[in-house]
Amino acid sequence: MLRVALTEILLFLAPFALFALYLRFGRGIDSLLAGWSTRSFALCTIAALLLVAASLYLFEAELRGPTQGRYVPPSWENGILVPGHFE
Repeated sequence: MLRVALTEILLFLAPFALFALYLRFGRGIDSLLAGWSTRSFALCTIAALLLVAASLYLFEAELRGPTQGRYVPPSWENGILVPGHFE
């Protein structure tokens, strides 16, 4: 779960870091906050939220099990544990 949380945090911070790199090396602005405007901050926030939402959706879609069939819970048969499964 820590891996997922760190991934989401890094995805959220990525647009801000990329814009800061653009300001530093693209425009040559040395000051930390000189190139940031309310509009650029809002756009970075929207991009970050979209990245996080997309990654959470894809993470859920990857871990989703079969959606059809009937779930049979784990049971003991002749002294052997039979794991739960879908029929």
